[in-house]
Amino acid sequence: MRLLILSSDTGEGHNSAARALAAAGMEAGFEVSLRKPLEESAILNRSLASLYNLILTHRPASMGLFFRTIGVLKPNEGGIFYAPVRGYIRRFLESEKPDAILSVHPMLNHMIQRWIREHEARIPCYTFITDPFPPFWGGWASPYIHRYFVLTEEAAGALTVNGIDRRKITLVRMPLRDGFRPHSTNEVTQLRKALDLQDGETVLVNGGARGGGPLFHLIRAVRKAAPGGTVLAVCGHNKGLCRRLARLDDDRIRTYGYVEDIHRLVGASDLVITKPGALSTYESLASVVPAMLTGIGGLMPQESGLFDAASRQGFGFAVRTLEELRTIVAMGADEWRKKREAIIRFYQPTSSGDIIERIKLF
Repeated sequence: MRLLILSSDTGEGHNSAARALAAAGMEAGFEVSLRKPLEESAILNRSLASLYNLILTHRPASMGLFFRTIGVLKPNEGGIFYAPVRGYIRRFLESEKPDAILSVHPMLNHMIQRWIREHEARIPCYTFITDPFPPFWGGWASPYIHRYFVLTEEAAGALTVNGIDRRKITLVRMPLRDGFRPHSTNEVTQLRKALDLQDGETVLVNGGARGGGPLFHLIRAVRKAAPGGTVLAVCGHNKGLCRRLARLDDDRIRTYGYVEDIHRLVGASDLVITKPGALSTYESLASVVPAMLTGIGGLMPQESGLFDAASRQGFGFAVRTLEELRTIVAMGADEWRKKREAIIRFYQPTSSGDIIERIKLF
C-alpha cells in the first residue's frame, strides 16, 4: 500500500507530525511518500505560505488578522486558487499513485481531494488535525475528507459544529518522533553531561523553526529569574537572534539554531518554555517535563485553546507577561515538578502507528 502524506513548512509542527507518521507507516510496511504541495504548486499558493512564515517570524501579534482573513477568503476552497493548480494536481497524483492520502495541514484538505472526487479516482482521503483544542483553522473541515483523526473530544465537537458527521471522526493520540519519552534521573544526568551543562536548573526556551516573537527579552527574563540556572535557547533559523545572544557573552545561555535532535534538550530540561504549538507542547508532555506556554507578544488564535488548557487541565503554566514568566521561573524546579502528575493524567504515550493502524483497518 502506498501512503501519501501531505504537509507544509507553514509551522514546523505539521512537519514533525508528518515525519512521525511517515516513520510509523514505513515500519508498518507501507510505501510512504511525504510531499509539500503548497510549496511545490502555483506561485499564488507559495506566496500564501511565505506570507504566513513572514508574519509568524516578525509580526506574530498580527497572526490573528491573518487567521480571520483566511477564514473569510477561504483560498484553499476558492476556484481562483483551484483552477491554476488542476493540471499540477493531475501530474502530482499520476507521479505518486497513492492508495491513500493523509493530510496533516488545514490548507491541504480541499484541492487535491476535490480533484479526486471530481475524477472519481477512488483514493481514500484522511486528515490528522494537529490542533488539540478549538478554535482552529476552518480549513480542517472539508467535504472531501473520508475520515478525521483528532486528539480530543473538544476538537471532535468543533468539527461537528462545522458540519462534519461525528461518525467520520476518530479519537487518537498525538504521533511523536522517537526520543520523546520520560527519562530516569540517571539518564537526565547523562544527557546533561553529554551537553556539558552546569549545575543548577535547566530551562529550555524553544523558539521553534522560525525563532519568532520576543525571544530575546524572554530569555533575558529567564536568566534574571533563575540566576543559578542554565538557559537552552533554540533560535531555529533566526540567525540574527543567535548573534544577538552570543554578544551577551553569558556562559549560562547555550544558543542553538535549528535542532534536529531537540528531544535531547527536552530530556535534559527541568522546564520547557514554548509558544502553544501542539507538537512542541506534546513533545514536552511525552517527556514528562513541565511546559510553560507563552502568549507574550501575541497569541495566535489556533493556539489559544491549548494555551487555556494548560491551566485548565493543570499540565503546565500559561503566561501572558514577562512578569508572570519571571514569577513562575523563580519558583524553581521543585514547584515545576508538581505538574508531573497532571501531565501523566492528561497525556498517555502511544505508538505513532496508532493512526497508521487505523488507516489499514479502513
